[in-house]
Amino acid sequence: MQNAQQTAMLLAVILNRSEQSRARVSAQTIKRLGARRNLRRAFAAELIDALAEYSWTLTEIDSGGYAAVRTKTLEAAKPVTAKRWFTDEERRQLRRGEANWAVFEEEAAPDQQLIDDDDAV
Repeated sequence: MQNAQQTAMLLAVILNRSEQSRARVSAQTIKRLGARRNLRRAFAAELIDALAEYSWTLTEIDSGGYAAVRTKTLEAAKPVTAKRWFTDEERRQLRRGEANWAVFEEEAAPDQQLIDDDDAV
């Protein structure tokens, strides 16, 4: 059984060999690389931290498995700021502790509403 650091190293090797800047990685692949029967959350958290040392960002995705993104590709991403994307009124409400969190939640996770509506049927 490999530890998280060793598994991250192996994962970084296959990601680098793929010559892709982003990729999907199945939980099964991670289990194989780590020689594990189960993929526990604590191990996945350690793996995410260890993989960052190899300039890869790993995150769990809703459709299952993980998304890997070469961190260097994000350096050229356009910055986003609260000043630009929140209105003056929203910023005032946040400073005063009067924010309408339900509105932010709806906008932050628009697909979540669809999932919740589907569950109600």
